[in-house]
Amino acid sequence: DPSHIADLYNNTTILFADIVGFTDRTSVMSPHDVVVMLNDIFSRFDYLVDIYDLNKVKTIGDCYMVTSIPSDELEHDGCSRVCRFALDMMKAVRSFNNTGPRHGQINFRIGIATGQVVAGVVGTKRFLFDMWGDAVNVAARMEQSGLAGQIQVTKEVVESAGPDFTFERRGTLSIKGKGKMEVFILKSAHELNRKHSALDGRKPNSSRALRSASMIDNF
Repeated sequence: DPSHIADLYNNTTILFADIVGFTDRTSVMSPHDVVVMLNDIFSRFDYLVDIYDLNKVKTIGDCYMVTSIPSDELEHDGCSRVCRFALDMMKAVRSFNNTGPRHGQINFRIGIATGQVVAGVVGTKRFLFDMWGDAVNVAARMEQSGLAGQIQVTKEVVESAGPDFTFERRGTLSIKGKGKMEVFILKSAHELNRKHSALDGRKPNSSRALRSASMIDNF
């Protein structure tokens, strides 16, 4: 059906990541050096996307957008996958910084939200699968209002991720377009062999994920 361009999904987790101080940093870098830096760090993230079977939506400048595979299943494990991915993103950033990057170390803010989205392709040129909805906007706000080096999430993420994660309540923030929201910082995850592991029942990827930390260090 040519008129069918998008689908509604009730359960999708969205992540935005952004380099802190990117504009100031790149103002003293050549365009070539900026691209080399972004390619290095984003390639590390892409590697993790495959490990966790996630959906890389797009990059815009220094912004990296990833989601769980869109689903209508309430018990879908996408939220826990995205949370583990976010924690490994931070490990990848530390690994990048340990290489002694030419233009200094970088830091990221990460924001995560979960909820209903519409996903599809619009327009007639340069087709790009994208997502829209309140949950997407909230995820972006979580990143924008977040702290450097931290993963800020909504209460819904805490409830959806399950017991295998440790969250710290940051407090109530005034979020543009939403008003007051209770937000949390994702601090850590338990081992993957726990009952509620993000990769339960997926043996090939479970073994890959268990090796991810050491492989990130050697990336």
